[in-house]
Amino acid sequence: MKTKWDFADFFVSIPHFLEAIALYQKDVESLTDCLETLSLEQQLKEYYALSLQAEKLISYAELHFDLDVSNELFLQYKNQAHMEKSKLEPIKNKINKEILKIELSLDDYLRKNISMKPYQMLLYEVLRLKDHTISSSTIQNENVLISQVNSLYTTLVNVEMPVEEVEIQGDKVKATFKNYNQKITSQDREVRKTIFTGFLKSLKNCNKSISGFFLLRYQMCYDIAREEGYTSILDSVICKDDLDKRIFENLVSSVHEHFPLLNRYIALKKRKLGLEEFHFYDLTINSDYNPKFTFLEGVELVKKALQPLGKEYMKVLLSVLNGGMLDVFPSKHKYGGGYHWRNYTKPMILMNYKENFREVATIGHELGHAVNGVMIRDSQEFQNFHFSIFLSEIASMVNEDRVEKYMYTQAEEKNKIIHLEQIIDKKITAIFFQTMLFEFQREVCSKIERGESISADFINRTFYDFFQKYYSAIVLDEDVKYLWETRIHLFYDVHRYYNFQYAIGEIVALVINQHIDEGNIENYLSFLKIGGSKPTLEALSIAGVDLLKKDIYQDAFVDLEKLLNEYEELLGK
Repeated sequence: MKTKWDFADFFVSIPHFLEAIALYQKDVESLTDCLETLSLEQQLKEYYALSLQAEKLISYAELHFDLDVSNELFLQYKNQAHMEKSKLEPIKNKINKEILKIELSLDDYLRKNISMKPYQMLLYEVLRLKDHTISSSTIQNENVLISQVNSLYTTLVNVEMPVEEVEIQGDKVKATFKNYNQKITSQDREVRKTIFTGFLKSLKNCNKSISGFFLLRYQMCYDIAREEGYTSILDSVICKDDLDKRIFENLVSSVHEHFPLLNRYIALKKRKLGLEEFHFYDLTINSDYNPKFTFLEGVELVKKALQPLGKEYMKVLLSVLNGGMLDVFPSKHKYGGGYHWRNYTKPMILMNYKENFREVATIGHELGHAVNGVMIRDSQEFQNFHFSIFLSEIASMVNEDRVEKYMYTQAEEKNKIIHLEQIIDKKITAIFFQTMLFEFQREVCSKIERGESISADFINRTFYDFFQKYYSAIVLDEDVKYLWETRIHLFYDVHRYYNFQYAIGEIVALVINQHIDEGNIENYLSFLKIGGSKPTLEALSIAGVDLLKKDIYQDAFVDLEKLLNEYEELLGK
């Protein structure tokens, strides 16, 4: 098994990378000059060949830079690669204009032009969105500004925020993001309370500035949506991802119906901790149980957990583990987080593995992404590789859920409750907390879209009211109203309404795992190969999931209720 990235499938060396850039530049110039002399099919063939090459250039530069973020040479290469990709935008715009000239229905057009069948989804998307098409350069400029707002927010909360100082166990501690994340899971309740209170006061110090960034971001998002012919930001998300508003209605109504499950879990946690009052900072406590697993031990656990997915899946999984697609361990100047880099050439996983049991689920999560990528690549041509962001977390969450459940079933009796808490905490956060954020976001955006004046106080009060609605079983501290400021996906670049996708992803993963447990893996394996070759909801239907039917959501909550029953039984023991 390889634990370092192998870049040979991209470029064998930097000189080969630089040669590829030079060749790419010539090919883009050549295609630009002769584009109008080519048929639509030839245009698309040439465009996608160059798009694949651009993706390889960006992947090579980006990934090398993340191995050493102090390397200014690869920072330069990364910026250059993105600049080279942008040269394809004018070509893409001209091709889309040609597609929009098609007067026949798509089915009739493809019957008369059989050789265009490989580009069916592109034609479908362009024609489907023809009433919402504006210059991509306009959108690009707007998105650059939105990205800059995100950078300003990130700088403010991580660098320039006036930070409160608190006393914890006799030491003076600054209530920063980093210290909050470290200490909010402490078993010492006074430590949790102190860092929580101090951190919220830190957020309060720059509440008006963060509120200003928040409103500016969503005003720009609405401006783009309006320019594209949508009535709201949510409408643009629904249309672009080819969704249906009934999905959101089903999600929110189902979550509201199942508030008793959330209240029950809080009551059980309160009972376990022996508390008279339960605050938000009591939800975050971690046990001191933290068995160590080497990476190899973690991988073996993941492989055992995923055995029910069958031989075909496990064969691809092994090819990922042995194919130089993972860079596992921390190193000096390496990017400190973790991710899966989706690209057609070869999926790449970056980790900074630490030897604890929570990291094992992360292995399963990232391998889920990578196996999905390989299966799509082996089944689809490049133009059908990338798919809706709405579907992007399903394969990873299916794996993560299976790994966590396997570790729970294999744990010693005395430690089972700790594993079960981790499982339930994740599901509660993904389904309830993320849906709450979606409702909060939708409420504020609706006010922006109506052209009404919005103050920082309104944003805070709106968040607090939704928090109170969802977490009615918790004693709410007044400053909880500032907690929304920590939610990065409310500010994150071009994503709009990203939070509901966590909730939907968790629900879909729960349902798919029920199917797998019943021995039905074929539908799921077929889904993993679809990529962007089918519309979003049609792809999900192949996995046996129909989000327009409310019983899908009910099935997910049945699973959560079973987990709570097991949790209560373990508490009794």
